[in-house]
Amino acid sequence: MEAHEKIVLGILLIISIIVLETIVLSLTEHWDLFTSFYTAVVTISTVGYGDYTPKTFLGKLSVIIYIFAGVGAVAYTLSNVASFIIEGHFKKYFRMKKMRDKLKKMRDHYIICGFGRLGRIVAYELEKNNIDYVVIDKDLEKLREECEKNKNFVYIHGDATQDEILEKAKIKEAKGLITVVGSDAENVFITLSAKKLNPKIYVVAKADAPSTLDKLIKAGADRAVCPYTVGGMEIARLAINPETIEFIHSLVASEEDMEIRRFVIKNKELDGKSIKDSKIREKTGATILVVIKDGKTISSPPPELKLNVGDIIYAFGTKEQLEKLKKYIE
Repeated sequence: MEAHEKIVLGILLIISIIVLETIVLSLTEHWDLFTSFYTAVVTISTVGYGDYTPKTFLGKLSVIIYIFAGVGAVAYTLSNVASFIIEGHFKKYFRMKKMRDKLKKMRDHYIICGFGRLGRIVAYELEKNNIDYVVIDKDLEKLREECEKNKNFVYIHGDATQDEILEKAKIKEAKGLITVVGSDAENVFITLSAKKLNPKIYVVAKADAPSTLDKLIKAGADRAVCPYTVGGMEIARLAINPETIEFIHSLVASEEDMEIRRFVIKNKELDGKSIKDSKIREKTGATILVVIKDGKTISSPPPELKLNVGDIIYAFGTKEQLEKLKKYIE
């Protein structure tokens, strides 16, 4: 139980004891409710004016029991208040409240299930791109440790395979879900749950075993990735073509922050125009790498290729160039 919950429990206990003693004194001593309440408050506060004292046996007995119970309840509450302040719970409480308030306002965010090595990298990449996200993990200490370091970190402690935990992460308002927990079975289960709660959510799932990739796709994942396979292929490419791969890496990680993004053409003015006539390169500075038209992928599209509303394009450029492109074609 959290410190602030213990404080609330202690306060409720004190109020209950005072109300109970007020009723007992009213019945045994035949005092009005206010006098009984006044005596109960004076007694539990250890002020003891002595202007009202019980005369009956039952009244005196109730006061004896009341003193022990009341002093115990007050001591319990005050010790938790001191702990709340001294141990930094006060600061932690408001940080948690701020985090919950931020989660309530989230829309089109991403949910990261699992905060291991992969989950951390995913979270850092999303934060670098100013994308809202919430992390779900079973390891509370790990989450709290990250929260201490990162003020923007939002998390939910729990099991992501449970629907109520996904609902706490506002899955129905989320844009995407990335599941990178340790078990392939859990990743499949999380994918199934996510798609059941929000059929439109974009799910990317991790698979440790290559044989799980097909299961994740069947479970509803939009993309399934085996990090070991991808890592092995990357290592092989670096060994075979080191200059080419290093050039691509240096370009993507350059100071200009080069990226590749996916866009859908929505601007009706571009419908039927060729890439050359659309002047995308001149107006935005971005370079079109791939055009997907009617399900057909066209790599390195020629300038004469006509664009149509609904076509998917993959473009390469700086963040600024890609933002211009987005405004132009969408």
